[in-house]
Amino acid sequence: MSGIKTIDKEIVVNICPDNTEGDIINLSNLDVQLPEKPKSSDILYHKKKKKDQRWVRESLPLELRKIKSMDDWLEMPDIFRNKYHKYITQEYERRRKGVWFYNNGEPTYITGNHYFFLQWSKIDVGYPSFLSFQRDLFIHLEACIADNRCLGQVYVKCRRSGYTQMSSALLVNEGSQVKDKLLGIMSKTGADAQENIFMKKVVPIYKSYPFFFKPIQDGTTNPRMELAFREPSKRITKKVKTSVKGEALNTVVNWKSTTNNAYDGEKLHILYMDEAGKWEKPTDIRESWRIHRTCLLVGRRIVGKAIVGSTVNPLDKGGRQFRSLVKNSNPNERNENGRTKSGLYSIFIPAYEALEGFFNVYGHPIVEDPDNIIEGLDGESITIGARTFLKNERKALVNDSYELNEVIRQFPFTEDEAFRDSAKSSVFNVQKIYEQVQYNQELFPSPVVQGNFSWKNGVADSEVLFNPDPNGRWNIAWMPPPELRNKKTPENNLIGVGGVDSYDIDATVDGRGSKGACHLYNKFNMSYPANMFVAEYASRPPLAKIFYEDVLMASRFYGYPILIENNKYGIARHFEARGYSHFLLDRPSHLGTGFGTKTKTKGIPSNSQDVIHAHAQAIEAYIHSHVGLNEETLEYGKMYFEKTLEDWINFKVDNRTKYDLSISSGLALLASQGPATKKEKVNFSEKKFFRTGRLIIR
Repeated sequence: MSGIKTIDKEIVVNICPDNTEGDIINLSNLDVQLPEKPKSSDILYHKKKKKDQRWVRESLPLELRKIKSMDDWLEMPDIFRNKYHKYITQEYERRRKGVWFYNNGEPTYITGNHYFFLQWSKIDVGYPSFLSFQRDLFIHLEACIADNRCLGQVYVKCRRSGYTQMSSALLVNEGSQVKDKLLGIMSKTGADAQENIFMKKVVPIYKSYPFFFKPIQDGTTNPRMELAFREPSKRITKKVKTSVKGEALNTVVNWKSTTNNAYDGEKLHILYMDEAGKWEKPTDIRESWRIHRTCLLVGRRIVGKAIVGSTVNPLDKGGRQFRSLVKNSNPNERNENGRTKSGLYSIFIPAYEALEGFFNVYGHPIVEDPDNIIEGLDGESITIGARTFLKNERKALVNDSYELNEVIRQFPFTEDEAFRDSAKSSVFNVQKIYEQVQYNQELFPSPVVQGNFSWKNGVADSEVLFNPDPNGRWNIAWMPPPELRNKKTPENNLIGVGGVDSYDIDATVDGRGSKGACHLYNKFNMSYPANMFVAEYASRPPLAKIFYEDVLMASRFYGYPILIENNKYGIARHFEARGYSHFLLDRPSHLGTGFGTKTKTKGIPSNSQDVIHAHAQAIEAYIHSHVGLNEETLEYGKMYFEKTLEDWINFKVDNRTKYDLSISSGLALLASQGPATKKEKVNFSEKKFFRTGRLIIR
């Protein structure tokens, strides 16, 4: 039997129905073992020349096309039925086990669901072609089904990947075999579930089946609400029969309107959640999944599976919730029960591996530019690779950040690109931020080290040390040389400063509340990395004083003064009590009258409109000059903190409280702006000044 196995101390998911052991492949952090390769004579197309070996659908024999129901079949003479008994048995076997076929000389395995999709799942555009990326999706889904720790698959897709047709085919294939089951469909709206999936995909696929795969059915030939495999009250029509002989499956495939609790209380065999990245309020895909996952469980035992897939809306239109679901579905991150946080396994396939018009006749993607013209699966010539094509599309929109962002999100190269936010919803230049994000992702090794600061030997006020730790609260991109560290006064203020978004209340029991955030920033200077954020902190320790001490240690380690918001004075009291108040910057006087004059009050007011606008302008100016690609120098910025970049993308001026990292980074930038110096009057009467030609020599 298929299922999880341990091979060389590594857990793999075996998907072979006969429990054989073949090659192991990795799909999105999941090791999957394929069935053992059979002998050559048992592989389809073994008699063909290599160049002619490719997937070709076999048509239903002509004599069998005339038979519309099992009742008609049973009325045929034995000699006729014996003639096709082997063929029908073969199709049932392939439906269960899948098949191997030669594809340009390469033995290729497809699952039973994939075979049924290719061979028997017809919609208005006809039968599908073999595409290698869809093979990966079907194998990954088969692994999700075989793994008793997994609740299903979640796929971050690009446009027109065929996933809806694939999922619909699986619903019909599975629903027409199992007894006493419920298979459900949800989409971004009830209308989408009914019209675009059930009526345009599920029903036509079922109608395309040959008679021997059609169980006893109740209802009309074109159902609108459910596909019901139960005892009918009457035949469907006089001409089109449904079998009334034999035992009914009592299985139903239906759809429901999109609510958080649509199937709550039901026991589901399969749940298909379509366009999960586009569900908007009041329906939340995270909440809906939290409720509906219970429909797939009986106690700790998993009795059903989910299929979840979507392109992604902007973050404020359902994308953020879907991203959270995907991030919680990484097979590399499991709890002690062996499950991911969501229970699902995520998979992502780059758009250039799934782009229409860029597949050769063997169903393989043409990703890179070919040396010679290649015949495409659609009969058209392919002269450039899919990656180049998509890059050209992006290049043409470089001056239209909104359209560029839309193209990137719909045809992503990476999972992060799929979750890009809309440029229209961001205060700042999203394109430059995403340029920086992409650049950072390609850096190896990463310039950022994670860790914590601590007092040497646990002795406060002694020497601050930095300790690398993959679970640390600090991200560090640069450290001062040893001779500049551990200053008892902020004497490195000409090099850098800090900004802090603090909190005064200890963490709640459930961990809710804003995080403490801090940034250390290097100003313009000639000796050390300049105009660069060098440290980032975004965490909420259980006690606020832990956060305060973290900031204090970092300030002392770097010798940088910090700017706080004076409405949260807990951190100021902590610094004062520890004898470090001199590390806190006073309210700046150089930012305009709206900020008030210099006072004894530490920090800066958070509710002044002048402060709010200056804060946003400081970040905007920094992004313009130091983030993304510099068109003049052709160099990228040195902003390496992914959390802060994401926070800038989502930042809202009228709702600043949620964006801790934006607040602290903006405060650091404001702190770095030195007061305007008064121009010294030149007294030309002094003897040290005299004119010689055009020069004033001092």
